[in-house]
Amino acid sequence: MYAGKDSTATLQAVAEQLKVPLTIIARQAELNQALGQTEADDLRAMHLQATTALTLIDCYLLGLALAQGQTQLELEPVSLSSMLTSTAHDLYYLARQHGVELEVQVAGRYAPVMANRRGLKAALLSLGYDLISSNNTSGDNRYRHLTLAAHRTPHGLVAGMYGEYQDIEAHEWRTALKLCGQAGQPFTSLCAGSGAGLFVADIILRSMTTQLRVGRRQKEAGLAATFLPSQQLVFI
Repeated sequence: MYAGKDSTATLQAVAEQLKVPLTIIARQAELNQALGQTEADDLRAMHLQATTALTLIDCYLLGLALAQGQTQLELEPVSLSSMLTSTAHDLYYLARQHGVELEVQVAGRYAPVMANRRGLKAALLSLGYDLISSNNTSGDNRYRHLTLAAHRTPHGLVAGMYGEYQDIEAHEWRTALKLCGQAGQPFTSLCAGSGAGLFVADIILRSMTTQLRVGRRQKEAGLAATFLPSQQLVFI
């Protein structure tokens, strides 16, 4: 799906996405220089944006390398609970800056799933960045609350990120995948902007024999992937 022309389109979307935090850093630095000021809060904000941009670059480079067949991810036992908690911690300051409350919900204690620790973390961070940054960019602050959640289904363990009362359909996501890099906002029902992080997350997850799908839990909807439990380890 992402080879050749499609991976080039994804690269274009990634470039547009990365311009946002880097532009904020540049403008803030320029303003501080013009005013002769360097406030502690400004420095913290600039540090956050710079850290976010560097993290995104690492995630996106991994996704593009996978799309081009330049690398592979080996599957290993990974704890969904610890991965979701770690991701929420890494996204905390970004979420606070955008007025979004993050919550982790894992319905039960599960055996590790077969995934790749580095790949899964990159996919979750890419997904989270796009959903969180939808606040204050679309003008409607669509998310007050986002949940990183995991639950058991007959097909495996499902993990993803969900927002409040989002009325999205599976066909919208399939259409958005086809429009990646061709439309400025291919998936407006879920996030603002190019959606590059969503598509990169899907690229990474596909390399682990799964993919992002529209998912629902309670009164929330979002994107999630299904993982098979590892038979090598169990929780004690």
